[in-house]
Amino acid sequence: RAKGYGTADVPGDYTTLSQPCPKCGGTVRENYRRFACTACDWSITKSPSSRLLEPVEAEQLIHDRTIGPLHGFRSKMGRPFSSILKLVEPDWKLEFDFGQSNSDAENEEPVDFSAQIPVGDCPRCSARVFEHGMSYVCEKSVGPGRSCEFRSGKVILQQPVERAQMAKLLAGGRTDLLDGFVSSRTRRRFKAFLVRQPDGKVGFEFQAAGPRAGAKGAAKAAPSGDAARAESGGPTTAARAASRAGAAKAPPATASTSKAGATKTAAAKAPARKAPATRATGAKAGAAKKPAGVVARKAIASKAGAARAPATRARSTKTG
Repeated sequence: RAKGYGTADVPGDYTTLSQPCPKCGGTVRENYRRFACTACDWSITKSPSSRLLEPVEAEQLIHDRTIGPLHGFRSKMGRPFSSILKLVEPDWKLEFDFGQSNSDAENEEPVDFSAQIPVGDCPRCSARVFEHGMSYVCEKSVGPGRSCEFRSGKVILQQPVERAQMAKLLAGGRTDLLDGFVSSRTRRRFKAFLVRQPDGKVGFEFQAAGPRAGAKGAAKAAPSGDAARAESGGPTTAARAASRAGAAKAPPATASTSKAGATKTAAAKAPARKAPATRATGAKAGAAKKPAGVVARKAIASKAGAARAPATRARSTKTG
């Protein structure tokens, strides 16, 4: 069933445009792929360069013969771009207008800016800056007898530059921070300010990166080596240097050193061995933990028992 349809008779919910055909004045209807006149052969595509043209946009295009700049177009290489759409006489064909005319300046017609409000003053010659096609241009940079070269695009690296931002640039020298730029080399998005350079051109200014909070906190929290050793009770660098200096001044040992002295020295150098805990040591430790009164009473009782013990043994001996 789908194979039986042509490009103009695929069923669907389509719109009839309110604007008449620019070629014959007939009724323009939407179909599956195009906006086409029902009385003549005029038509335009609904999706130029992979961008869907809405019925409202098509009506404005037919009425004004131009629309844009519009964003979201795709080239054959898949790269996005922006452009103005125009209907060009005599056949009213649809064409892209990028605002870059290659014709001789002497043969160009003067551009009438009388119906526009200027965006600001030109940073090069102080003349007025207007919107013209895909750019903001100085009034002396278009038409015959050009004397200025100021021109800045309305879309820079896929970032639309609104009229208000261009007014800020011309008046104050920079725009707000814009975050829709896309690098043509890496295809990555980035943020930047548009700034007015000394020669009158428009350039980029990037936001300064602040210090990392974690690294700064770690630097403050970590003391120096001497401070850390002093806090832990260890020797500082100066104390260790003094110790090494004292060791260097000490006289070497002589052959007349006595055996007892050598034995004492060796014993001092040898690591001390921990003696096994005895019952007495345990008793002392336990006594230290108990209150003084309890220890005193136990000591008196112990002495009394020791004094009675011999007499008991003597009586038992005599009795036997």
